[in-house]
Amino acid sequence: MPNLLKHFVRNWNVTHRTNAMNSPAIETEQYFRRQGRFELGPLDWTVPTGSVYALVGPNGAGKSTLLDLLMGMGRAHGGRARIFGMDLDNEEVAIKRRVAYVSPELNYQAWGRVGRAIDFVSGFYPDWDSKRCERLEQEFQLDRSDKISTLSFGVKTKLALVIALARSADLYLLDEPTTGLDALAKNTLFSELLEVMKSEKKTIVISSHQLTDLERFADHVGILNDGKLLVSGRMDEVVQRYHNVELGWEPNTACPLPEAKLLSRQGKRARLLVEGNPEDAGTRFESIPGFIAATPMTLEEIFLGLVSPAAGLESDKRL
Repeated sequence: MPNLLKHFVRNWNVTHRTNAMNSPAIETEQYFRRQGRFELGPLDWTVPTGSVYALVGPNGAGKSTLLDLLMGMGRAHGGRARIFGMDLDNEEVAIKRRVAYVSPELNYQAWGRVGRAIDFVSGFYPDWDSKRCERLEQEFQLDRSDKISTLSFGVKTKLALVIALARSADLYLLDEPTTGLDALAKNTLFSELLEVMKSEKKTIVISSHQLTDLERFADHVGILNDGKLLVSGRMDEVVQRYHNVELGWEPNTACPLPEAKLLSRQGKRARLLVEGNPEDAGTRFESIPGFIAATPMTLEEIFLGLVSPAAGLESDKRL
């Protein structure tokens, strides 16, 4: 993670930022779409205005499908979605004026060269900042004369980022924005997002399956797997909610903590993923038969625990 980001997050006041605005930036109700055998949702999902929301999940979880739907790329088969209180089905144009979008699937090749693509898109948005765009072109080392068809995947991502970040949008939807970027470009991206975050009215949604930076950067998180939202909430609350509990467990006996998920088991020793109120965790864990230790978990460990099948003979169910 860039040093600038580390310094910023150490002094970040989550409560101040997330309480700045009460109406949600994104709100879905029973929102779903079927694509062949895959089904996204139904999702009841809320992204608070002014938040930095990490939408995480493995490849194929439905992250890109969800963000594409919010940008009008395809239609849901049920439910409803609102952005800043506007209904997506009826106010799509007004919504797009307030949303900047980055996706690996965006293709600007039809405009031939980098400069032509940027100049064309800029004419559609009154919030376009020409000076910021010029600065971003330099920082991301884009050459306006380059043919888009010859660009590497990473440079195409840089082009999409410049087009999105040159706007003063109210909502930034960033789908895998660091894919293909070198370290310098990642540093530039995070630095620009820090500038965006200075405004309590602006919202950032970052979709990714790379979690280390997002745990420090985002103040809200949602874990999506197989089209279902497993958990959603403030980052600090979600991380505090789960524990890794080790205990002695005799073979062929019932689990002493039935609501837990078995992560691993070797002989008479087992590791469990346990969800619960952090305030009473100590007393609760110490009363478990065979209790050895309980440790907090990182976002990545929670993510892996939730999306992976349960271990051992119990692989098809939660204990």
